[in-house]
Amino acid sequence: MNPAAVLARFALRLPFGSRAHPRAGIASRPPRGKARGTLAWFGVSLLALNAIAFLVIDASGSNLRDPEYGRRLTSLQQRMAEHAERPLVLVVGSSRASMGVRPAAWEETRPRTPHDPLIFNMSLVGSGPLMELMCLRRVYADGLRPAAVVLEYWPPFLREDGPYYEPARIDHARLGAVDRPLVREYWNDPKEVERLMRRDRLNPLFETRHRLLAQLLPRWQPWDKRMEMAWGGLDPWGWLSGLEDHFPPDPEMRSIRLRHCEKTYRTQFQNYTIHPMADRALRETVALARSHGAKVAFAYLPEASEFRSWMPAEVERLAQDHLARLRAELDVPLIDARHWMADGYLVDGFHLSRLGAAEFTKQFGPAVAATFPDLGSRR
Repeated sequence: MNPAAVLARFALRLPFGSRAHPRAGIASRPPRGKARGTLAWFGVSLLALNAIAFLVIDASGSNLRDPEYGRRLTSLQQRMAEHAERPLVLVVGSSRASMGVRPAAWEETRPRTPHDPLIFNMSLVGSGPLMELMCLRRVYADGLRPAAVVLEYWPPFLREDGPYYEPARIDHARLGAVDRPLVREYWNDPKEVERLMRRDRLNPLFETRHRLLAQLLPRWQPWDKRMEMAWGGLDPWGWLSGLEDHFPPDPEMRSIRLRHCEKTYRTQFQNYTIHPMADRALRETVALARSHGAKVAFAYLPEASEFRSWMPAEVERLAQDHLARLRAELDVPLIDARHWMADGYLVDGFHLSRLGAAEFTKQFGPAVAATFPDLGSRR
């Protein structure tokens, strides 16, 4: 049974009080002993429910604590069981990869040889190099051994100063024991984050209430607070359904989205630097994959011409020099898909539409197969 359903069932069964006697008057008051008993039952019920939540969340692994990762993990294990003979290739990146790589489109068009890459999307919304490393560490901790890993390379997320500090995007409520070494190595204040992690674990009803509510009763949350947007639209291949099924898209809506994003990214490109922490995390992720026998490639996913125009020439040079240096020093091939798609497939300049993701992956799948031609039957 789904862990979230188990938790909901226990919550519904616990007594949180008693009904008033039908003949009691409006002004009548229950005896003090009965009132104390009701409060005692409430306290015991709350403690019991908290204990049940603690046990259920711990038993569920990532499924309740971080459903964006946990649900993908479950689907991945199912796909591997169905295609045991094929070499697994994981795509790890941000929402651009999450919404852009649609492996089902590759499944429809692949050559259907015994060793076609089994492409699965393990990308997490908001990922920069640090979250990519977090994701891959979890993959290996969960016992999976991909034959190859494709890491998204995207310059905007290589900035880690001020408001662009990546750990600030990672809710401590989604972190588990497997993530503690990462916290100690990369967070500015690891002791405080570990304290919050312990608090989250011991008092899950309160500290992780938003994440639990998003899974149990998502419609009870305000639209702008609904976390399940990051996992509610996942398909069996880890692809997160994006926006727009039409090409070309509604020009007015696309213009609105472009204007909204332009301000954000033009600001992000001001005084742009590539932070040493981002460079370190990228290098460590490559080393981690290779230490487990996996081949590695970088992927630069599509951008619309509008988005590319927001990037100043000096930022472009800095990013390209950094990418070239990484590739040379680490000997990592690049799938350069930056110019592959027409602007109309990119709904806000950098996220592919649903139709765009399918069209893109029909090209991306063969590119992955060509980048890793000798995977054979490795998993």
